[in-house]
Amino acid sequence: MNCNGKTGYGNDRKLEPQMDNKSIITYAGDEALFLTIKNNICQGIPLGSAEWRRSFGRPIKLVKLNPTFVPFSQNQLPTDKDWNLIKQPIFHIYFSECSDLDVYKLSLKDDIDSWLKTLGQYNINDWMIVIVETFDIKKTNKLIPRTTVIDKIRSDFSSKQNDRCLSVINPIKSESKSAESWRILINRIRSLILLSYDKTLSKFEEIIREQRERRNQKNWNFCNYFILQEELAFVLEMLGVYDEALVQYDELDALFTQFILNSDVGDCPEWLNTFKKQLNNWTGVKLNNGDNKKNNLRKLIPEYKASLLDFRSYLFSRQCLMLLLLNKPWEVAKRCLSFVYNTFSELRILDIKKPPGSIECWSFICALEVLQVCQSRLSNNDNGQQVDLCSQHTAGLWALASDKLGQLGKLCGLMPGMEPTSQQLHTVVYLISGMGDNDDDDNNNSNDNNKITTPTDKLKSALSSKDVFRKQYLEHAELAMGTYKHVGRIRSARFIGRELAKFYSDLGENQKAIAFLLDALNTYNDENWKDLAAQTRLELAECYKRMDDIERYTKICSAIASSHVLHITIRSTYFDEMKAYIEMLSTKYIQRPLLTELENSFIIQNLEVNISDKIITNCIVSINVTIISLLPQNVHCNKASIATELMQNKTQQNKRKTGMKNNSNNSEQKIKIASKWNNNINNKQMIDSSIIQIPFFSYFDYKEDKKLCSAGVIDKNQKKIVTRTDSSKHRKQSVDDSIDFSQALVSDSFLIKPGINNFTVTKNNDKPGYYKINQLSLIVNEKLEFRSAIICPKLCYEIAKTQPTLTINSRDLVAGLPQDAELIISTGSIYIDDKTILKITTSRGLTIKLDDDNNKSFTNEIDVVLSSCEPFNIVKKNIKIFAELPPKKDSTSMEHKLIIHTPWSNEEINLSLHFCTPLMSSMKLHTVKERKFIQIIVTGLTIQLLQLTEPQLKTTSSVDVSFKNLNPIAGQKLVIGNNIKVSFMWEMELGKDEKSTIPLKVDYKIKYFPIDNTEDIDEFIIDDDPLHISKLKKIEKSSYTYRCNFDIVDYVTMFMVSSKIEAIGVGGEFCRAGSMCHLYLTVIKVLSNTNYNPPPQLMYEVLADQSMWAVSGKSAAVVSLDTQDKQSVVLDVMPLTSGYLPLPVVRLSRYIPAIEYKNDFSRKSEAGSGPRLEPFSPGQVYNASKSQQVHVLPAVSSESNN
Repeated sequence: MNCNGKTGYGNDRKLEPQMDNKSIITYAGDEALFLTIKNNICQGIPLGSAEWRRSFGRPIKLVKLNPTFVPFSQNQLPTDKDWNLIKQPIFHIYFSECSDLDVYKLSLKDDIDSWLKTLGQYNINDWMIVIVETFDIKKTNKLIPRTTVIDKIRSDFSSKQNDRCLSVINPIKSESKSAESWRILINRIRSLILLSYDKTLSKFEEIIREQRERRNQKNWNFCNYFILQEELAFVLEMLGVYDEALVQYDELDALFTQFILNSDVGDCPEWLNTFKKQLNNWTGVKLNNGDNKKNNLRKLIPEYKASLLDFRSYLFSRQCLMLLLLNKPWEVAKRCLSFVYNTFSELRILDIKKPPGSIECWSFICALEVLQVCQSRLSNNDNGQQVDLCSQHTAGLWALASDKLGQLGKLCGLMPGMEPTSQQLHTVVYLISGMGDNDDDDNNNSNDNNKITTPTDKLKSALSSKDVFRKQYLEHAELAMGTYKHVGRIRSARFIGRELAKFYSDLGENQKAIAFLLDALNTYNDENWKDLAAQTRLELAECYKRMDDIERYTKICSAIASSHVLHITIRSTYFDEMKAYIEMLSTKYIQRPLLTELENSFIIQNLEVNISDKIITNCIVSINVTIISLLPQNVHCNKASIATELMQNKTQQNKRKTGMKNNSNNSEQKIKIASKWNNNINNKQMIDSSIIQIPFFSYFDYKEDKKLCSAGVIDKNQKKIVTRTDSSKHRKQSVDDSIDFSQALVSDSFLIKPGINNFTVTKNNDKPGYYKINQLSLIVNEKLEFRSAIICPKLCYEIAKTQPTLTINSRDLVAGLPQDAELIISTGSIYIDDKTILKITTSRGLTIKLDDDNNKSFTNEIDVVLSSCEPFNIVKKNIKIFAELPPKKDSTSMEHKLIIHTPWSNEEINLSLHFCTPLMSSMKLHTVKERKFIQIIVTGLTIQLLQLTEPQLKTTSSVDVSFKNLNPIAGQKLVIGNNIKVSFMWEMELGKDEKSTIPLKVDYKIKYFPIDNTEDIDEFIIDDDPLHISKLKKIEKSSYTYRCNFDIVDYVTMFMVSSKIEAIGVGGEFCRAGSMCHLYLTVIKVLSNTNYNPPPQLMYEVLADQSMWAVSGKSAAVVSLDTQDKQSVVLDVMPLTSGYLPLPVVRLSRYIPAIEYKNDFSRKSEAGSGPRLEPFSPGQVYNASKSQQVHVLPAVSSESNN
């Protein structure tokens, strides 16, 4: 290529790229040999991929080569100015099977040298020499020569490039031995071919870069440069690197676009004028009909005969081909729309003359061609994600095809209601001729049944027939609308729906047009597109009028008259139409006033319920209403009403569903009541706060010299991308005509003026409950009713009927004593009649009576008579309650209930009462040798003073035992209060029966009665009346009995232990510190031998305080009482200090040997796994020496001894 960017090859050179292009490799040397192995080489290279490691740090690509071999010829070698890379041989291989060094020296060496010199003349260094050896079994036993032919070739020709000389075994003659060498050969050819391409393309890219830098020179031509850079794209495409081939076309596209944009604001280069010629053909993009058309278009480029549409069509087709090879059909659809509109812009910038309708034909063919390719690619692909990606972009293409076809229909007189003129017929013929003929040979040669209809054929058919045009237009429009809906672009779908509505309206099919217009109107209303909604209503009005639909035409007229975006003249015209058609609505024609939406003509500004804090039944409820009339003139309102709904039943259902428990004090679940509603406040509350407060933070980008380069803001929540949601989710509620207005609040007739209007609706309500305001209705001229949707948020008011509540006022109730309580009755909104009776029953163990019935006793049921009482007052009744005190010795509380039946409710009321016990008690067992004493401690638990009398202790067991009362009968009175303890003592007198050792169950009982203060006690003491008859009667009448049960176990003494300490020797009868003494330990068995079998073994343990006593020898041992009832043991002990020292403690335990089966009368039979000790209960062993002391004298000094 020369410096001007022109090619250096002749006209006989082929320019068109072939899609079956292959890398060309020449072969030289032994041609017959090569032909025998050609198939193996040609089939082996494409079987695997090779890594293409390119220079300049470019990413590694996996390339699959499929070369073709041609004989070596000097005429095929490229020169420095020839850059036809596709037809140039890229690699050269010399084949030979010479294995004799003499033959090599005589002929082969010269031939190889001549071959290499020829390559060197053309600066070609991409070659390879292959020596094919024949494996001969007979020669394997011979000595291997020192130097082989391949070694000689390497030393002669490639001493620094040994990888270019390779020896392989002929696979034809020895396949088993040649596999490894053949694999090496195939990999070596792949790597060397790619290395050659890397060097060649690097040089070629330098040429391209040099030519691009000359683009501002006067003699530079883009067409020549395009052919040059496309050669690089062809090579990359041939190697399968489609993404980089696409980059080359994108660079050419961007460069061409930049030239056109610059020409609009500056000088236009001369070569660009070749593209300004008038359009004579508009064939569009061809993607499915082979390469002929594209080749024809490419021929026009270097000849400077291509128009702008030709060049753009060819360039876009090549880009699409790369994208399809990359399996990205959605990217093709994505680029097509911008490609078409950018071409429109370039035609305008270059001011290219174009026949009417030519651009529309071209864009229609381009859109349908891309859509056809996308559909064919996706029909064989089950990938739903690719389908969704394509749908995002094909929707716009369907809309483009529909729009351009509609423009062509208007131009050629094919739209409904139009008849084509002769001029329009000539236009159709001219447009069809500019589309060209279908030159796809495959389609022309196929049968008519299997022939694929191309976009060009479709357009020709549509322009030739009104029926075909109508069918295609509806098909494309409905496909565009459906695809827009599929991808969620509802607004675009509605826009096409309006176009379809106009088309159907022109066809006279008004019902279909209305369906599309209503869908569009709902969307525009939901999204607050007022202008679009007003225009759609005007179109709807025309359809209704043509259909003679009086009712819907009247409704739409009222909405149009209330639209502020329209001119007042239009609004007044439709207001007069509304009034005129209202008069046409006779009572015979309709059963009730015509129903329409209130929101189209009125705005509810404010609602306020006039109520008091406490509403009793039979009251008047009024609601003040403020509305804004959007009508241009006054109208007469015959009746205004607001429907209400009682919510009581729904509330009870909700309580059952959510499992809510009724409060004992409230008979109904509370409902949040809003008695005032304002439209302005409501609109503010409905604004999404996330739209107002978007978390942004600022960022600043600085240059290296610390100067500010750019600034911006970034959303912190980048994941929360704002997306459009379907309008149907937020669609306002339609008018519900099923709401009952029979119990509505109504007002008298009044005049509604444009703007703000106030009126009041009232009703006398006598049924209690919670009422929800549902709808507002305005009847105008007695025949047109404006009804609102359900008013939201919920506006409620309450007609109160508060049930009376009952509570008990009581504190610190004590069981076993009469208690005072107060029954409190809150009347609520109920009027209590005179002599109303409340029936009160108690739970088991609880009795009750009225406070003023002193002569009556406590019962389980009473009647409380109430006097008359006004609503919202309180009635109090004093009562006395008495809870029986069961036998118990702990301090746990008791719960009782009052069940109250009222005449105003069918449900009973349960009031819980908690009682604490006045006393608690505990028991202790004391032993004196064989005598047993029972101590019972009674503790007071209430601040009420109680006097205790007549303690009793009895047993219910069959044991021969009696209890001797040791408590004083007369004297000081026992008074107990909170945390005061009183003890009582009895001595157990056991019989001689052997069963007397079984556990005893005893019943403790004592009488008590309350006293107010200590003066009552003194009064009983000072009284000199020896009989105390009157006071005894009083005490007996007011006394109560406290009971509790105890279990007494191990109460028989089994053993007695005694110990004493005596001095040793002649030291005297007193012990001295530091001197050894004797500890005499005696164990006596109390029970006879017949009471147990076998006799027990006992272990004694001497537990001495180590600061006072030192025990010499063993301090524990086992003794047996099987032969005698008494055992004595002597131990040596030494007092460590002087004074009165307590005797060492002796602990006696039952010793159980390692293996023993025992049957003791006081224990169950059991088998022991090892020796162990079992302690006795405190009442079974009596220590006679417990707490005794011995007098220890100080140690004798050494001076006194001398």
